[in-house]
Amino acid sequence: MLLKNKLLVAAAALMALAGCKEEDKTQQASQVPAVDVVQVAPQDIPLAFEFAARAQGSKETEVRARVGGILLKRNYVEGSRVEEGQLLFEIDPAQYAIELDKAKANLIDAEATLSQAESQWNRIEKLHKEGYASGKDYDSTKAAYDSAKAAAMLAKANLDAAQLNLDYTKVTAPISGITSMETQSEGSLISSTGDASLLTHITQLDPIYVIFSASENEILSLTNMVDRGLIKYPDTKAKEIKAKVKFGDDTVYNKEGEINFINPTVDEKTGTIKLRAVFPNPEGRIRPGQFLRLLMEGLVRINALVVPQEAVMQSPNGTFVYRVNANNVIESVSVQAGLMTKDGGWIIDEGLKPGDKIITGGIMKLRPGMTVNPEVVYDQEAVPEKEEK
Repeated sequence: MLLKNKLLVAAAALMALAGCKEEDKTQQASQVPAVDVVQVAPQDIPLAFEFAARAQGSKETEVRARVGGILLKRNYVEGSRVEEGQLLFEIDPAQYAIELDKAKANLIDAEATLSQAESQWNRIEKLHKEGYASGKDYDSTKAAYDSAKAAAMLAKANLDAAQLNLDYTKVTAPISGITSMETQSEGSLISSTGDASLLTHITQLDPIYVIFSASENEILSLTNMVDRGLIKYPDTKAKEIKAKVKFGDDTVYNKEGEINFINPTVDEKTGTIKLRAVFPNPEGRIRPGQFLRLLMEGLVRINALVVPQEAVMQSPNGTFVYRVNANNVIESVSVQAGLMTKDGGWIIDEGLKPGDKIITGGIMKLRPGMTVNPEVVYDQEAVPEKEEK
């Protein structure tokens, strides 16, 4: 009986011990933290860039007087649109009309002298061939004839110059565009040199340029990705970089432009490269000098591995992320972050491979070497399948 009781006590003790071990295991399992992870997969990501920009007329011309005189009349409304060749200003033409009449008279006189010299030359030339005129007469007559021809040419040139000066008294628009305020009022004495010759400005608004600058590193990064075959155009026929502009109130201009110029040199002071986009502007909504935000689109980064912005961390040794390995243990992985996506994610150029599970939440409480329970909150490989459905 005593032996039986001892056996029962021992069995109870063993059962209690086993229960404690099971309880410890359950408790340890409950202490393993759950973490949210993103499982990365290659994707084609449309790229978008935003830059501070300023509008500039595609043509900006100073209208200047080419002759001096009294400004008689302005024939346009300041700030209005003018067409190429339209009459803008009239300068007093009286003195230039007189100079033209003088030039006409001088030409008539020179042509009469030339006619006489030519007749004399024809006679002397014939007589010289027949042996009736001396060599001296031949030479002097030839010289007089050549001199008369030169005088007639000079008189004709003076006539053309006089006519040109008279024409310059009517100042026309060299291009089509919007005029500025006049700089000289009617009745002013203007000259053909210096500040006194400036009459107004004309700016062409359609099309209009939008000037912006990108950092040297951004341009180099894009160039390197193109060289490595990581960038493609959505439309292989067009192969142009599309552009949009956003106004100060965040509204987007309803017409697309394109990047048509990249400066070949780098600004030494800022380390930036100047670029230019051109936009149609038939309604004049974009004005020269206006501050804008330029959105550059039309490029696609192929086979990109993207992680949320909150998953990327910085340390003295560089950029890194936390990855959960096959044993559910956290690893610190150094990465090279490239461009950002439209929704704020980072494209990882180096350091990750498809299928990696990257921790996205509660990172400050975690450390490398910890065992965790990963919960996939976003599987990038499943996205194409969902879209196909």
